[in-house]
Amino acid sequence: QAAGVEMRLVDASGSETLKTDYDPRALREFFSKRPLTVLSRIAQVAGVGGGWVARNVLDKVLGRSSPDLEVQRAAELRDIITSLGPFYIKIGQALSIRPDILSPRSMVELQKLCDKVPSYDSKIAFATIERELGRPVSDIFSEITPEPVAAASLGQVYKATLRK
Repeated sequence: QAAGVEMRLVDASGSETLKTDYDPRALREFFSKRPLTVLSRIAQVAGVGGGWVARNVLDKVLGRSSPDLEVQRAAELRDIITSLGPFYIKIGQALSIRPDILSPRSMVELQKLCDKVPSYDSKIAFATIERELGRPVSDIFSEITPEPVAAASLGQVYKATLRK
């Protein structure tokens, strides 16, 4: 994981699982049964994003402006986006190529989301493997690296050997 960047997750588990295909009706039904999950995620986004917005507003009010400050705020935004997970990383990646929205300095910082995404905790990855495949990781692989060899916005890669 990146130093100082913590992946903020919200547990949306329950007896039914979230579908992997896009179905607005199924999503509405799934999350309507989990109002605390929805409120928790909204609070997370507002909590981490609100501080960044407040700092930017304060910069404007106090007339603070410099290339270094712009890069600092863009780096803070990148870390916030990274901490919020894959969906937000994808939004950040899309923004990173929009010169009509962001300055060149900010674009450079957000472009790091395209090729320098930190990995998330391997415990989460292994738990996901076990949940998706219905078996312990040790039953599936005879060997697996404890840490990923690569990471991207939607997943990470481990070197492993399947059991025969």
